Amino acid sequence: MPTQLEYGEVTALDHKTCRLRVRLDDRDGLQTHWLNIPQRNTQGTQRRPLMPELGEQVAVLLDADRVGGVYLGGIYSTAEPPPVADENTEYVRYSDGTVATYDRAAGVLSLECVGALKLKCEGSMSIETNEAVLVKAPLAKFDIAQVTLNGDLLVNGNLNATGTIFDAGGNSNHHHH
Repeated sequence: MPTQLEYGEVTALDHKTCRLRVRLDDRDGLQTHWLNIPQRNTQGTQRRPLMPELGEQVAVLLDADRVGGVYLGGIYSTAEPPPVADENTEYVRYSDGTVATYDRAAGVLSLECVGALKLKCEGSMSIETNEAVLVKAPLAKFDIAQVTLNGDLLVNGNLNATGTIFDAGGNSNHHHH
């Protein structure tokens, strides 16, 4: 018997081996064997995307015995419709509420984290834009050995400094005329 496309609900997950089991309601609740979850890369460049979730509706391709095969992916339904219908938007909403979107029509990449965001780089880092940059936070700390500013510095509010302040000519803030 050839392979057959089936639909069911995820009933078990093995995160260590990237496999799952599916209940096939159209086959009187028959439980599949452990099915492999195909990965984009498994050598050299490796990826480990999030696994489907328990209870998720999925499509599987089953072999002749109808219980072995491979997972194809999750499917939307009228009960669980796609979260975004715009053909120009790629959208990921994680179960904790974090959302990543890319609107290719507007050219806007957005990331809304419910937790922390960490960027770490062994080499140099460059941020370039043709527009203004806004950083909005209750407090910002910079742990930097030396800062060079090219351009004007405008401070709205108090400026508190510790240590010695020198101007370009080497004059300190203790210099008197």
